[in-house]
Amino acid sequence: MTLAQGEAHAELSDPAGDVFTDLRVSPSIVVPAAESLQDAHRLMQYAGTRMAFVVDFDGAVVGLATAADLQGERPLLATHERFVAHQDLTVADVMTRVADWVTFGIEQLEKASIGDIVLTLHSTGQRYLIATEATVDSGPQVPAAARTQVRGLFSANRIERAIGQPIDGELRSRSFAELAAALAHH
Repeated sequence: MTLAQGEAHAELSDPAGDVFTDLRVSPSIVVPAAESLQDAHRLMQYAGTRMAFVVDFDGAVVGLATAADLQGERPLLATHERFVAHQDLTVADVMTRVADWVTFGIEQLEKASIGDIVLTLHSTGQRYLIATEATVDSGPQVPAAARTQVRGLFSANRIERAIGQPIDGELRSRSFAELAAALAHH
């Protein structure tokens, strides 16, 4: 594997922040939950990404979809479970819902190395690891309320480009429920 142009060479002992995608400064792709699988995949291809956040009609993040979700087993399973044609499926039918995500708090980032992230990806079988951040909303008319928001992510593809080699041929997209079970036994 060759390094992609613009990626710095990194070592597994380097800080994880070196390969972290901070969504405060990097754009992310967002697709509507009601979007067709074909149109969502086309958008992801056009944007040069293999993952998109899924939003509802109000713009709230309700899930995550990968190119593998849109083209892999999930559409086939959804057509059989719902008794619908493939062309009638939407992103909502194959996405991983927010409730099924396993995440880590952004505060853990400062202690982690790239190697730690690779080990986490290995133990979960995932290609993406989502970071969250607790925030407090308040204003003159609104009492302070804590909420959690997506802050960023790690991508196995980005790590592979940065270190110049594959991190594991066994990483595959699994449901976040499987990810939770893997982490519970880790």
